[in-house]
Amino acid sequence: NQQIDTVEQVRLVIFGYTQRWKIEDFHKTWKGGCCNVERTQLRSRQHVINWATLLAAVAARVERLKQLARQSETLPASVELTADEIQALYILKLRIRRRNESIDPTQMPSIAQATLWIAELGGYTGKSSGGPPGSTTISRGLERIRVGAEIVSAFRSDSAKMEKR
Repeated sequence: NQQIDTVEQVRLVIFGYTQRWKIEDFHKTWKGGCCNVERTQLRSRQHVINWATLLAAVAARVERLKQLARQSETLPASVELTADEIQALYILKLRIRRRNESIDPTQMPSIAQATLWIAELGGYTGKSSGGPPGSTTISRGLERIRVGAEIVSAFRSDSAKMEKR
């Protein structure tokens, strides 16, 4: 239903269609998998809107991590993760690493490596589907990272207070 008179307008319409699957993936993550936005038991319309908006941000972050890991895998993890999240990720990953797996906490992991580790913390084994990590395992892993990052942040804050004394 778009008027197309120029090549640029054609490009914009085609670009819009190329974004469709990203939008579908977002809705799948938001409505199912990790967010289950439709399962809210809130009664107030405003509370439902606030909760749905918050969950939309969570779904968008999960989808962004998934896409960055697949399309821009060499970018550093710091493009999406905070320093506290990266430190928590290293701490948690070191606890579940395989014997032959080498992890250097002094090196910044790539976004693809960090996303894989996050998904592994969320239960991803790579065996059942054979494909790359999906939104469910990434979101589960992010929840563990969030808690770890809060602890790292609190520890860092307490350490700074102790040094001032």
